[in-house]
Amino acid sequence: MNRTRARTILTFLPIVLPIWLTLGACGDDTGAPLAIDASTTVAMDGGMDGGAAPTYQGIAVINSDYSATSVSLLDRDGNLVKDGCFNSGTGTPGLAMTLSSDVVLPTRLPPGGPVIIVDRGNAALTWLDPVTCAPLRQLAVGTGYLAYPHDVVTLSASKAYVTRYEENAAATPSAEDFDDGSDLLIIDPAQPKLLGRIDLKPFAPAGVQPRADRALFAEGIVFVSLNAISGDFKTYGTGRLVMVDPNTDGVTGVIDLPGVKNCGAMTYLAAEKKLLVACGGDFNDAKQADSSAIVVIDLALSPPALTTKIGATTVGTLPFSNLSLAAWNGSTALGLTLGDPTNHPSDQLWSLPLTGTQPVKVFESAESWALGAVLADPEEGRILIADGTTMTGAYLRVFDVASGNFTPNKTVKTNPAQKLPPRALAWY
Repeated sequence: MNRTRARTILTFLPIVLPIWLTLGACGDDTGAPLAIDASTTVAMDGGMDGGAAPTYQGIAVINSDYSATSVSLLDRDGNLVKDGCFNSGTGTPGLAMTLSSDVVLPTRLPPGGPVIIVDRGNAALTWLDPVTCAPLRQLAVGTGYLAYPHDVVTLSASKAYVTRYEENAAATPSAEDFDDGSDLLIIDPAQPKLLGRIDLKPFAPAGVQPRADRALFAEGIVFVSLNAISGDFKTYGTGRLVMVDPNTDGVTGVIDLPGVKNCGAMTYLAAEKKLLVACGGDFNDAKQADSSAIVVIDLALSPPALTTKIGATTVGTLPFSNLSLAAWNGSTALGLTLGDPTNHPSDQLWSLPLTGTQPVKVFESAESWALGAVLADPEEGRILIADGTTMTGAYLRVFDVASGNFTPNKTVKTNPAQKLPPRALAWY
């Protein structure tokens, strides 16, 4: 897939979806819940906030060819457990909508589930039972407009934040409608229902919309990455994170990331109190890599501050993806560079020392814009990477890691039934 097509898919696809999917199928503009079963609770532990390591049961996979989508479940070792158990053709009684073609997973899922599906095209969330993969409930988060949700932060069984990427140009004056957009929507996942919103527009860099992307809970604060792009996508602001206190639902500060733009995916190293952020750079700049980097923020400092920046130019001339990021340990990140339209080079997975030593290329796909999420499992000594190439077999690729060396272990077909390539991965 060339870069122009990929950018169109990732940024603009929901705009052209049929109106009945984005509005009519999602309930009315009050955000009325589309509930099936609200009995499931979320088991939380310290691992969600940098405490004790969470106990994950398996891996959720989004498979997609950008026209159809399916969800599969794997065990922790990457073996297929449920193949395409929820997909674009699933017509479960009680569901108001099936999956659109633009679906992602949260940065973090609650250990043990439920699995939360972020359907950007339908502006809705679907909760799945992690054992049966059956849908539990749905909630429209578009409130009558194309909200384009990007992430969900589960704070407890009864509270979560949803990042809403788009701004509503025709918002109603009533605060009860929660339809302004460019915000964190506050929801009760158990009901499910809308509770309120946190406006992020005042915290965007000058001249751009916040375009809230990913969000992560660490050290008692929810950190929200802003793509910081104008309404016409022609202007990019400086990289910025917004800090939100979930106890008060108030913004407590911002962290500017000078020299980088279009920041998204995040991961957290709890022992070192390091927050890592992937910034993709300015798509309109012929030298996009110049504003692309993996940055490290030290949360032990007061206020938190950027301490390390690994520029994309350290590994070549192409930018890092801001869609995926992982950390192997306290001194090594795992990032992706996006290939060029000729597929020479194509997408590449990099091991990136945070100490300033030479990066190491781990893997190269056969195609550009094919590599998706990467997961690190240091306890088992492996990493997993979604390789959604259409030029060769699409697989989940598993690598063993020992003494800094990455050795191919196995490939896994994550969706033999529909034959859709893997894109997004998340532990649950």
